[in-house]
Amino acid sequence: MLRSLSVWLLGGLLAPSLCSQGLWIGPQPVPPDQGIAPPPHVPTPAAVRIVRSAVRAEIVDGVATTRIEQVYRNDGGREAEGTWMLPLPSGAVADGFEMTVDGKKVAGEVLDAGQARAVYEQIVRQRRDPGLLEFAGEGLLRARIYPIPAHGEVGVAVRLRAVLQPTGGLYEWRWPLRAARLGDAPSGPVSLEVTIRSRTPLASVLAPYATASIRRIGDREAHIGYEGGAEGCDLRVVYGLSQQDFGLNLLPYRDQGNAGYFAMLVAPPRELGTLAPPRRCVQFVVDTSGSMAGEKMDQAKAALRAFLASLRPSDCFQIVAFASNVQPFFEAPQPASAENVTAALRRVEQLQAAGGTNIGEALRTALENVPPAGDGPPWLCQVVFVTDGEPTVGVIAPNDILALCQQSDRRQQRLFALGVGADLDVRLLDDLVLQHRGARDFVRRNEKIEVKVDALCQKLGQPALTDVEVAIDGLDAFDVHPTRTRDLFCGEVLQVVGRYRDSGMRTVRVRGKQNGAPREFVFEVEFPALAGQHGFVPTLWARQHVAALLDAIRRNGAKGELVAEVKRLATQYGIVTPFTSQLIVEERERLAGHSMPGLHFVSAEGAPAGPATGGGPATPGAKRRGAPASAPAAPPALDQFGRARSGEAAVAESLSASADDAGGLQAGFARVDRGGEGNTKDQPTVQQAGGRTFVRVGDEWVEQGLPDGWQKHAVLVALCSEEWFALARQDAKLRAILALGERVVFHWGAQLLRVGPAAPTTGK
Repeated sequence: MLRSLSVWLLGGLLAPSLCSQGLWIGPQPVPPDQGIAPPPHVPTPAAVRIVRSAVRAEIVDGVATTRIEQVYRNDGGREAEGTWMLPLPSGAVADGFEMTVDGKKVAGEVLDAGQARAVYEQIVRQRRDPGLLEFAGEGLLRARIYPIPAHGEVGVAVRLRAVLQPTGGLYEWRWPLRAARLGDAPSGPVSLEVTIRSRTPLASVLAPYATASIRRIGDREAHIGYEGGAEGCDLRVVYGLSQQDFGLNLLPYRDQGNAGYFAMLVAPPRELGTLAPPRRCVQFVVDTSGSMAGEKMDQAKAALRAFLASLRPSDCFQIVAFASNVQPFFEAPQPASAENVTAALRRVEQLQAAGGTNIGEALRTALENVPPAGDGPPWLCQVVFVTDGEPTVGVIAPNDILALCQQSDRRQQRLFALGVGADLDVRLLDDLVLQHRGARDFVRRNEKIEVKVDALCQKLGQPALTDVEVAIDGLDAFDVHPTRTRDLFCGEVLQVVGRYRDSGMRTVRVRGKQNGAPREFVFEVEFPALAGQHGFVPTLWARQHVAALLDAIRRNGAKGELVAEVKRLATQYGIVTPFTSQLIVEERERLAGHSMPGLHFVSAEGAPAGPATGGGPATPGAKRRGAPASAPAAPPALDQFGRARSGEAAVAESLSASADDAGGLQAGFARVDRGGEGNTKDQPTVQQAGGRTFVRVGDEWVEQGLPDGWQKHAVLVALCSEEWFALARQDAKLRAILALGERVVFHWGAQLLRVGPAAPTTGK
């Protein structure tokens, strides 16, 4: 018989546990006789598996309607009977429970929390499926599926409704990807779509999952999507409503006796609306050197067309083309009239790629050649800089270019840079945008310049607040990021994370300028003494804190205290970057009490990245000359971080050290490939549960940070024993930890507990 194949779907608002979906093959489980231990669990080959799953959720003014569609396949030689189960979160209102199997309606039943707990515990006792513990104590929907034909498929469709109740002005919908790995049978691909519609403008929308996409449509609608396997951490969709021009939502998390974590989401309106658009002077500085010849030049011309199409009649503009020499299109920035835009378009078609790269002179020309202030609001001056290379003509020393640009900038202009490819001075781009309070992005292989330019120009045309400052009155906060904010544009969300020691109601002030005039938005929010709802917030904070530390290492060198702190955070929070993943592997081997030769790190994308050498000297991302294309590069060593100025390694370092980019900072699943050890490489190495991070050591999940020699102090708790079930009934966090699997090691209070199957008894 099979265990539960998967535990899936539907989240209610801020519920302590998740909704899930599973299939139990065979008759209903029967509890064992009292005093008789359950038989040892022996996994059996799965005959029934989930081929694919699709989840569609629509949230309208806080009411969520969710439809689940799954296809089950029976690979066995005879018909199978299944009991389908869907746990409900505490307090959720389920309305319209409809189930259809192959076009026929199937009757189902709703079990209350007490009945559901008994079902969960029966399955756990008989089938050793600890993952179901996470849902113990919640309601349950149950229906019978029959038959699942031999070598055939059955489609299941279910519709549910739930009323989401806001907490602190925030709504949350959750879907447990992690739980889908339960059971012996594999699960097929998953697609997820969540649509949010609200009569009140949406202030912020957050899905703290690396591969989830968020698309906003106006102020009152958002679409969240996910596609992939049934593996990963829980997917949450959190959103807040706004009652004013700016919205602010606070997501706190705090354990008893520890400093708290917070993430503040500051969201401007989606559009300027009744606000008068600012007077802008926008200049596009584009590289036309010889390295841009061919397809890059075609894309650059398309990017310039996109830039010109984004201009408003109230703007003034300039295009500065540069190679060895600098060629501005006009003597000075011109009004964006139809006549001037048409003239610029004609010049664009005449551009050719040739010569060197005179970055310093091109930027000096743009920064110095700005319109006079005149009457009316001050000009908002923006420079968009696109290059694919390093400076080779004129001023070429990076520090000299920075000094030249600073001296030339008399209007506090914003500089936004797009680096094309990897053969460029990445550090120079980062320093330029930091100095001029802008941002940078990279156009990677197979990406189109014009697409990124169009998105950037559309954003730059909607500045909501410039010179932004965020202050919290009277809060004992520390390690707050970002330390230096930038302009905030319509449709963006500014994420401010930090730690706090005290608690209570506090005033948050968001200050800045609109059209040159000072503005302040005031919010009253509570920083609680205890808050356990948003367990992902510590990871959000750790990601940005690690980014800040990596940036300090990159700029100032690998100082011992900085490297040590990165190592601590990477292992404690499971932070995966090209430069911290090896630390997780090393922590795994430390907890195992030895180091293993031939260990290979595999990136979060699943591509092998080379042998883990224990952090010895290596050039980050360096290519092995003469090695075959399939040979994996050595993993980057943290003590070598920051030594590259150009190339793929420098781009990876820049992304890893940027708190504004999720690119290199995935709190996800590092993987380990030992080579020749079955399917070890298909198993995740890092998992989070109950607000803690666990690393896989052999067949155990071990809490990170345990001291060396922890095996000598661990207290054994037999799986499915009365003591084990007593732990599971104590606390929702404990249930989440025990749900990781049959073998788990963790601290609970003053004890170090080691959960595992009971040793078999032998007669004398």
